[in-house]
Amino acid sequence: MLLVLTGPVHAGKTSFLARVLPGWRARGLACDGFLSPAAAGGGYDLLEIASGRRRPYLRRDGQAGAERVGPYVFVPETLERARTILRQARPGGLLVVDEVGPLELEGGGLWPALGGALAVRTGHSLLVVREAILDAAAARLAPAAPAVVDVRDPAAGDRLESHLFGAAEIP
Repeated sequence: MLLVLTGPVHAGKTSFLARVLPGWRARGLACDGFLSPAAAGGGYDLLEIASGRRRPYLRRDGQAGAERVGPYVFVPETLERARTILRQARPGGLLVVDEVGPLELEGGGLWPALGGALAVRTGHSLLVVREAILDAAAARLAPAAPAVVDVRDPAAGDRLESHLFGAAEIP
């Protein structure tokens, strides 16, 4: 099943996932993927869920010729590590991708590895997508119709858990 966690920029999507993932893992859910928390001094890091390793991911300054998105430049080695995580994700369990943005919607960034991973997944995938590009992301993900959960919903955690663990649907 494809899940999307959405909300506006700086609404707490990454922080929300950082809070709930340990509980899901404690309940036996195998989790692969990564979060992209803000980095001290600006930009974003890549936090590997399986190992807890944190690496510089997006910075305002970077290598010439590196992929860019908005004002940020990808750290090439870390972008490749993110792609490797996607390619090597276990087919079952939960794959978390924080985040799918404009570059992926154009086929760049994570998309080549993410598209391949989604095509063979038998478990759940949880993609973080800003609400401003939610419609474009849904079109890119078609024909899959993701279950969308807004991080601002007080029952967001319960809604995601109902999909992941089979609990009764939350109204």
